[in-house]
Amino acid sequence: MLSIARSIALVALMFAATGCAQKSPEQQQMDQIRSDASNQAKAIENQAELQSAPLDQQADALSNQAKQAGGYTGKRLQVKADALQQEAKLIREQADKQGDAVKEAADARVKAIQSR
Repeated sequence: MLSIARSIALVALMFAATGCAQKSPEQQQMDQIRSDASNQAKAIENQAELQSAPLDQQADALSNQAKQAGGYTGKRLQVKADALQQEAKLIREQADKQGDAVKEAADARVKAIQSR
């Protein structure tokens, strides 16, 4: 008998805790805004990686050719490789900044909701 009463009390406590843990519509909206921003930032970064990876590969290939060629030909190839590496780096940096901007805009929207 006592264990049944404990089980019922435990179940009642779980239902009460679940009821208290439900989020308000505003909290749900804020969570959704944050989640959407995070997903958008990840998509921006993934796209940048897709754009920059081939540049890195081309730069590596040119760098290898430069080492083999030597002389002025090698130097010219190395300049091209360095330029490709720099371009890939800039693409990634831009994506990071864009992702940060998306997240900051979402934070501003969340703060606006909280201030209501």
